[in-house]
Amino acid sequence: MLEIDIRNYLLSHESLKEKIGSRLYPGWIPENATMPSVAFLEVSGVRHHDIDVAYPRYQFSVFSPRYLEAKEVTAEIRNILQRFKGKMGDSNIIQVAFQNEYETYEQNTKLYHIAMDFKFIFWE
Repeated sequence: MLEIDIRNYLLSHESLKEKIGSRLYPGWIPENATMPSVAFLEVSGVRHHDIDVAYPRYQFSVFSPRYLEAKEVTAEIRNILQRFKGKMGDSNIIQVAFQNEYETYEQNTKLYHIAMDFKFIFWE
């Protein structure tokens, strides 16, 4: 499953683990989680109709009470994933392509939220 491979691959990088520990959650961040934390989920599940290639888009949401900390975690994830090609766990990745990034501040939680979208092009 691609989500497991993504999580394991990202957490294999000490540079990211130093910033978030193991707080990288498929789906949603648990209530009262320690910050900074990252959630990721598939937001578009596109698949090719005549060959076994999929290119879903995943959103990574970085949350932190400190703006610069959120920026650092975001940059680290982008540096790890952008233009990745090869084996990611059991997934054969043709390429990971950075798509978009946007920032917001959530008044109700008092957290900075930076969201990034990546397209994962891979053989199914």
